[in-house]
Amino acid sequence: MFCGINAQTFTKSEQKSIVGIEVHFRHDKHNLDIGYMGNDKSLEQFAYVLDTIGFARLDSVVIISQSSPEGVYEHNLRLSKNRAATMRRYIEEHHPDIKGKLFVHPDGESWQQLRNYVVKDTKLKDATKAKVLAVIDADVNINTKKWRMTQLPVYRYLLTTYYPRIRNSMFCILYYNEIPVPQEPEPEPEPEPVYPEVPKVPVPSASMEDVTVVALKSNLLYDALTALNFEIEVPIGKKWSIAVEDVFPWWHIGNKYAFQMWEMGVEGRYWFKRTPERKVLSGQFLGLYGMSAKYDFQWRSSVNYQGEYWSAGLTYGYAMPISKHLNLELSLSLGYLSTAYRHYIPSPGYTELVKDPYKQGRMGYFGPTKIKASLVFPVNIPLKKREEVRYE
Repeated sequence: MFCGINAQTFTKSEQKSIVGIEVHFRHDKHNLDIGYMGNDKSLEQFAYVLDTIGFARLDSVVIISQSSPEGVYEHNLRLSKNRAATMRRYIEEHHPDIKGKLFVHPDGESWQQLRNYVVKDTKLKDATKAKVLAVIDADVNINTKKWRMTQLPVYRYLLTTYYPRIRNSMFCILYYNEIPVPQEPEPEPEPEPVYPEVPKVPVPSASMEDVTVVALKSNLLYDALTALNFEIEVPIGKKWSIAVEDVFPWWHIGNKYAFQMWEMGVEGRYWFKRTPERKVLSGQFLGLYGMSAKYDFQWRSSVNYQGEYWSAGLTYGYAMPISKHLNLELSLSLGYLSTAYRHYIPSPGYTELVKDPYKQGRMGYFGPTKIKASLVFPVNIPLKKREEVRYE
């Protein structure tokens, strides 16, 4: 088996052979780099094989272009198409005579070639190899399969050892062992009766993928302080999102203790370029936030303040998956906070609270305003990835 074709399937009268030559591409690139991974030698070999075979014996040249199976599926499919187009232009420019015998097949992500490399790997233990093959062979959503690959202890080894080899275009040269002799045409059979054909009804067939439509969050640091909170973040495309936050601790113990606050905030975020294995709402981000709140804080007679405040500033953060269905988000906000405050004094025995008319006003502050360690639950729904039409 080579180039996806089994030479033994040809009949003896065909007497064909196959030669396969690989050209490799850099990560996330489709332009041809002659000096990368021996591409110059591969192209010289391709020209030598064509000269040796001769045009009369050449049956066809098929370009099979592939991408390594990490990152977004649709992007990898476009990448394999662009790589195939690059190699088509190269061959048509340097070998114009075979233009009519040239065929292109963008193969997208090549899980099969990765599987072949893993099977032949002599460094991997049998148990480890079995785990990798189980992930590759699993009949699951493509995003789930990629996530499972990243969780394998040998993922970094596979990423650096085999993924670069899969980012390739393979020239499959199919040729006759001998110059084919033209055969005399066979007599045409008598025409068979023609019956009206029953029209075939096109049935749309769509493949599905999980897409994150919203993320539900809770700041664990606030929770530890009994400050109940809830946040919703909605992705907008692949680089932007908007988050809405509500913090609402509302409890008191008599006239001695109070922790009451209602804060509402909104933040727009820009997500920096992600590595291929990361999904939406993961990686590094920079946000612009605004929030306002009212509060009542009391601790016996030491702290006794009521008031309102607003704040605006910038947020920097990082989000990463910690399990199949959960992410962890860490962030720090810097900005300006302005509060109108009013002081009150509890009476002896804490029977009532008395407003202090001499201790009230407005105060401004610039510096850290929020710190978060949030548990994130992305809500995914299956959406149609691409539509094909089959006939039944």
